[in-house]
Amino acid sequence: MADEISVLVIDDDESIVEMIKMGLEADGMKVFGAGDGAEGIEVLGREPVDVVVLDIMMPRVDGWMALMEIRNNPVTADLPVIMLSAKTQDLAKILAFKQGVQQYVTKPFNILELAARVESLAKGRRKALGETTSVSESDFRKLAVRKGGRTVLLSIEDIVFLSARNKSTYAHTFENQYLVDMTLGELECRLSKESFVRVHRSYMVNLNKIKEILRVDGANVVVAGDRDETHIPVARRQARQFREAVGI
Repeated sequence: MADEISVLVIDDDESIVEMIKMGLEADGMKVFGAGDGAEGIEVLGREPVDVVVLDIMMPRVDGWMALMEIRNNPVTADLPVIMLSAKTQDLAKILAFKQGVQQYVTKPFNILELAARVESLAKGRRKALGETTSVSESDFRKLAVRKGGRTVLLSIEDIVFLSARNKSTYAHTFENQYLVDMTLGELECRLSKESFVRVHRSYMVNLNKIKEILRVDGANVVVAGDRDETHIPVARRQARQFREAVGI
């Protein structure tokens, strides 16, 4: 559903993740799970998320480090975070709020209360985004991109394909590449009514800009209509959606 709230739960306790997932999905939300901060950051790089529920104590990358990554990334800097922890000390709460946490919930917690908090934060963020991006129909078909320190509005029709690498997202035209302050997952939601299809975890293509479709080792490969005729593999999990989109 277009209005479905998407939540990322980062906690090394699988039972906690599963319990939250069951509770939030019962309220119609979509829930992603991650076992530590590093895995959570990876999920954020490929999936559109409205709210993050983040545990503090985890192996490898803990909640504090993950929160720092989220806040330092311009794409996720405004993402609402609910800190989830067994720590009840005021110092931990103060530190969490100072580092940009919207809400702090201690374990054990009521899943219904957590669901209400998530829904409230998600709706608040969507309202704020709607207010800042409410533009005319002609402007809506443009995308804010950056190149050489300048921010410009790029016509959606000029984009040949979108790619993600090294935690950054790029829009490719016939001869240029621009930095986009959105994840591919967020762009996929925004461009759902356009002629763009996700063909790989790292690529979206403009169907109107495909030059050729090759068959390589039993899989489809898209030849993009940019100057370099970039070859983009169609991932196995995206193959059916791609074939339906192009009618093959």
